[in-house]
Amino acid sequence: MPDRLSLAEVPAATTDTDGPDPSPSFAAHLSRLNARRLRSGSRYFALVMALLLVANIVLPSLRLWQHALVQAVVVLYFVGLGFVCRSPRAAQWPPPILPLLFGGATAATGLVFALDLVPRLGANPAYATLIFVTCVAPVWPRWLLLAVLAPVHLLYLAIVFSLGQGTIFVLLMAIGGTIAAALGWFVAALQARTERQAFDTAATIRRQKDELTVALARVNRLLDERSEIVATVAHDLQSPLAGIRALLRTIPDRVEGDGPKLREIARTCAAMQSAITRLLDTHAAEAGETLLDIVDLAKLFAEVAATAAPAAAEKGIAVVCDAGGLCAQAEPLMLARALGNLLSNAVKFSPKDSSVRLEARSRGPHVRVSVTDRGPGIAAGEAGSLFRKFTRLSARPTGGEPTSGLGLYIVQSLANRMRATAGFEPNPEGGSVFFLDLQAAACPAVTPSRSSIP
Repeated sequence: MPDRLSLAEVPAATTDTDGPDPSPSFAAHLSRLNARRLRSGSRYFALVMALLLVANIVLPSLRLWQHALVQAVVVLYFVGLGFVCRSPRAAQWPPPILPLLFGGATAATGLVFALDLVPRLGANPAYATLIFVTCVAPVWPRWLLLAVLAPVHLLYLAIVFSLGQGTIFVLLMAIGGTIAAALGWFVAALQARTERQAFDTAATIRRQKDELTVALARVNRLLDERSEIVATVAHDLQSPLAGIRALLRTIPDRVEGDGPKLREIARTCAAMQSAITRLLDTHAAEAGETLLDIVDLAKLFAEVAATAAPAAAEKGIAVVCDAGGLCAQAEPLMLARALGNLLSNAVKFSPKDSSVRLEARSRGPHVRVSVTDRGPGIAAGEAGSLFRKFTRLSARPTGGEPTSGLGLYIVQSLANRMRATAGFEPNPEGGSVFFLDLQAAACPAVTPSRSSIP
């Protein structure tokens, strides 16, 4: 799959805000935006006109009754426009339609108000307010707003100059209206530019997100392939190493001078095989679904302790098991691997002629399985990174044994797959306590054999 395949689905964003033909995606965005803005804008404008209409009736001394009919028509028009903007089809219209429907009506209302209010110095505020609403309520393309404002403002100036008022009055009305129109156009242009920049930024973010999604998918695929290759190579290396170790055991070391060399070769092969086993365990711990079963911890402890017995015997370490007659919900092989790693670490870091305890204790709905040693313990600053991959601690194995930095990571991964919790706490008597909190389970009843029935 091409890395940038999804980028073709996002149209290229442009930065031209003045052209008469914006990109289709921005045009659709502008239509939806204006439908939302003018849906509420029409309702508010109709409400203001309705309040003015009520003022005409309640306060006739304001002498606003001359354009009461205009106000009534405007109220009906904008109520209808609000309903039109609520329609899903309105959001699909070409971008100029809704601004023209709204802005044309507000500008025409401003002209009517200006015509009625010129004799009482009310033309300037009325026209300025309505022309500003015309400019900022919709989001206009600048060329379209300029095409609307130019004839409207020329009509306004014609009204002001045609009534024969004084020079100061005419200048005040003309300059005030012109400033309002220019300011409205400037704010509208700034608003349109800001909206276009926001749209372009969002489009860029979407493209980058698509590109990142594709890149992450590719990285994950490569990581999976690498993991499979490592697992395959590790698996294929196991058999030759096992064969070498078997051959070494058949060679007598009675030949003078060869015994230490053969033992060193055997030790190196054992270390390599241990590292490969941990890699395979890591791969198994990170994949697949886990089915839990009821595990008899006493039997499992015995199997794990038997596996660790040779290494413990070399250092004179006693492995003490106490399952407490408990059972737990776990995957037997995974739990055996996890406890095997913990027990192996405990033996590595324990001093000679000491003891390691493997025990289980009930803790409410859980069973805590713990491995306790009397080693150097964990430094306070290293506790937070214990279960990370390839973590190397300041404490070193007491017998010079090799470490891979994967053991505790494997324990954590296996615990997660068994819906258990892996943790650590200091041993009050010195050393460390590593534990797994498993779901408790009732041990199955033992059915008596036929030979035991009288």
